[in-house]
Amino acid sequence: MTAALVIGPAGTACACSCAEPDPVKNAEWADLVFVGVVVDVDRPVFSTSTADLMTARLTVEQVRKGNAAGHVEVKTAMEGPSCGFDFVEGNRYLIYSREGQTSLCSGNQLLGAAPEVELEGDMPVAVLVGGGAVVLIAAIVLWWVLRRRQSARHGSGPADAGPAEAGPDGQDSA
Repeated sequence: MTAALVIGPAGTACACSCAEPDPVKNAEWADLVFVGVVVDVDRPVFSTSTADLMTARLTVEQVRKGNAAGHVEVKTAMEGPSCGFDFVEGNRYLIYSREGQTSLCSGNQLLGAAPEVELEGDMPVAVLVGGGAVVLIAAIVLWWVLRRRQSARHGSGPADAGPAEAGPDGQDSA
């Protein structure tokens, strides 16, 4: 029977398990509680673990505990299984953080979209498309130049030298 329990079917495993949110306990834990809008999310380019930290930059709108003004950077794990909070640029949140970090279990709340706030981190689509077009044109020009050079090298061989010169007896010297 013990073997059946060990070998038997397993349910979905979750690495992060949070207690029921309690705003009073969350506020006691936090050294900064504020309402802010995410203007940029910086995720590591090369991540080896869901526990790697990403940084969310928020524009502070209202402070409920602690001191903050302007912008605040908050770190969290990259993904939910490691208790990372999923920040989305352009959304307004109530954030509970301690020493600049927060998590899925901190009691953060999505308060809605904030379309009136300008985002920082994203490049405009026109810049990306324009940059891609420049790279594509440069690649085509490079390919064309290299192909012309290659055909010029192969085209200047003996077969393309023109008619052979006749020797003194009228015969070709080749």
